[in-house]
Amino acid sequence: MKNNFTQELLDFILIRKAQRSMATDDLAARQQFNLFRTLSLTTVLISISINVQIISVMGGFDWMTASCILLTTILIANYFLLNAHLNYRLAYWVSLLSNILVLHLVTYYTGGIRNSGMMYLGGIILATFMLLGNKAGKAMTVLSILNIIAFYFYSNTYGQHVRNIVDTDPEGFMLNLDYMITYTTATLLIYSLSNNLLSSKNIVIAKVVEAKDDLERKNEELKKLSLVASSTDNMVMIARATGEVEWANTGFSRLTGYAVEEIVGKKPGALLYGSATSRETIAEFDEKLNHKQSFSGEIQLYHRNGNTIWFQVNVSPSFDEFGALDRLVYVASDITERKMAEKKMAEYYSYLEKANKELDKFAYVVSHDLKAPLRAISNLSVWIEEDIGDKFTEDTREHFKMLKGRVMRMESLIQGILDYSRADRVKSPNSRVDVAEIIEDSSQNYLQDENIHFEIHGKLPVLFTEKMKFQQVVNNLISNAIKHNDKQDVHIKISCQDSGNDYTFCFEDNGPGIESQFYEKIFVIFQTLKARDTFESTGVGLAIVKKIIDEAGGKIWVESEPGKFSRFLFRWPKQSSETFKPFQFSVQQDAYKKSEPSKNVSSVA
Repeated sequence: MKNNFTQELLDFILIRKAQRSMATDDLAARQQFNLFRTLSLTTVLISISINVQIISVMGGFDWMTASCILLTTILIANYFLLNAHLNYRLAYWVSLLSNILVLHLVTYYTGGIRNSGMMYLGGIILATFMLLGNKAGKAMTVLSILNIIAFYFYSNTYGQHVRNIVDTDPEGFMLNLDYMITYTTATLLIYSLSNNLLSSKNIVIAKVVEAKDDLERKNEELKKLSLVASSTDNMVMIARATGEVEWANTGFSRLTGYAVEEIVGKKPGALLYGSATSRETIAEFDEKLNHKQSFSGEIQLYHRNGNTIWFQVNVSPSFDEFGALDRLVYVASDITERKMAEKKMAEYYSYLEKANKELDKFAYVVSHDLKAPLRAISNLSVWIEEDIGDKFTEDTREHFKMLKGRVMRMESLIQGILDYSRADRVKSPNSRVDVAEIIEDSSQNYLQDENIHFEIHGKLPVLFTEKMKFQQVVNNLISNAIKHNDKQDVHIKISCQDSGNDYTFCFEDNGPGIESQFYEKIFVIFQTLKARDTFESTGVGLAIVKKIIDEAGGKIWVESEPGKFSRFLFRWPKQSSETFKPFQFSVQQDAYKKSEPSKNVSSVA
């Protein structure tokens, strides 16, 4: 509590409220204020001591003594009132004029021209120069000289009316005391002002040195920035708020063919814009600029030789201390090669899209044209059997059976080709896929067969993927395990293991197994391990499975022990990414179904 009171009292005496209201960066004004504070405190003490001296020495109290006390009061009031009105120049004038008036009145009591207090004029003149500038200082100098000359003539003319300490002090004791006090206080005043002047000079010098060091640091940073801007492969420009370029690096010349001097003072569009330059991009840039936002975009500009260049342009605005747009900084990199590659890629995509559409259509047309004669052969064989079936020999009947089997195999192969060709092109959106539900749905098809048994080991996960594709993989693996099994009772074990970003699924069966040299062959389209005359198979199912898993970003492989088991393992991502697939086609078969026979047609699974 005591410390707070002491601090408040000190703040009041030193009028720190007025000091805090000044701008912190106005060094000259703050130094003038410090000088005013020093002058005021010193001269108030001197005025009080002079008033005490006059009253005690002269032993009287008249209107002149009262005037001196009034001026001293004005000095004190002027000092403290600055906290309220904050008119610094007014306070400085009142202080200086009050001081010279006090000195003027005191001179009447202390011998006129012989008054030792004339020494105070030097301090007042010095303070005026420092507080109010050269013009006021010169005026105060003239006023002081006039004051001295006036008292010279007054003392010579009205000497008998001028009070002199000598008259009341024949021995000279009081005169000596007067000189001692005057010289001491005048010296104190000059010292205070000079000390303040020296402190101000030192502060100014320190600020100048600090500014110099700061400028050197900034120059060093500018050199580094200039080196970076000049040596970079990018084009760098600095423009005024109105758009005219102030500076450009050598990268500008290297990329555009224009000299730096040609762009300085001009807007970039004057040299670089052309018919191929996007007006929409320019409008977007202007819109961003109007909202004081940075801009980033691709734009086609022109080289000096007339060739077009693609640039990735980034424009960053900078603002002054008032928030107004000050400068624009352009950084542009040449992306012509990338844009050319994108153009070629787009052309390639367009060509490939067209080719895939034609291929897709061709596949269906061919399948229809191939299936038509097969169906005709199948129909004819049925009609022949109906007409002369009772006249068939066993060999003929066997040949007809073999003929129909070959027709069915051919039709299955054609359908297999179609299924394989669109396995990675028909795309559906990702969705939540409960693997347990998929397994259950697939196993429902075999519930009527009591010899087929399914075992689920552990908990099956939930995926975010293409349900149709995953279901197709599961159906094919289960169908493959059942179709190729040579045991009376078929056992299929299904399990899953967390592998980080993937799940590893395992489908194990108790079938005949697979020799290691055939591990890769079974995933090749149309490849089967048994002769088709003894076991009917298209050799497409596992090829489709591998194609789907590869397209999903997974992997499939086989582990087997001949005569005991086969284990198909595959990795599937926990969450499939919905990346853009440029070519996804599905041609409807309705147009071809109209020409198919509606009866007496062999059903092909």
